[in-house]
Order: sequence, then C-alpha cells, then structure tokens
Amino acid sequence: EQGSSTRELGKLREKNEKLAAKVLKLEGEMIDLRGKQENFSAQAKENRELKAALDKAIKDLRDQTEWGRKLEEELGEVKSAM
Repeated sequence: EQGSSTRELGKLREKNEKLAAKVLKLEGEMIDLRGKQENFSAQAKENRELKAALDKAIKDLRDQTEWGRKLEEELGEVKSAM
C-alpha cells in the first residue's frame, strides 16, 4: 500500500507542477492583454482628440469659405453699382 501512496503522491506532484506552469502562462497572457488594453485606450483617446480637432478645422474652413463667398458677393455688388 505504501508504494501505491507514493505513486499517487508522485502523480499529484506532477499534476501540481503542470497546473503551476499553466498559471504562469496565464499570468503572462494577462499581463500582455493588460498592456494591449492600455495601448488601445491611449489610441482611442488620441483618436477622439484628433477627431475633435478635425471637426473644428472643418467647421473653421466652412466658416471661412462662407465668409469668402459673402465677400465676393459684396464685391460684385459694389462693382455692378459703379
């Protein structure tokens, strides 16, 4: 019976070592995924900021274009009045 207990203990130790290795692997994957999540969050924040800046630039350009059109209309009216 002692030999059987020793074999069981050996099997349990082997299983424990395999589980410990699996835990190490999963911890490494978790660290990798956390890093990827942080990078994704930083890129998402940067994209939101860039979109806001682009939207403002588009609005400013439209405003300037509209102002230019009005100026040309007024200039045309002044020329035709001469």
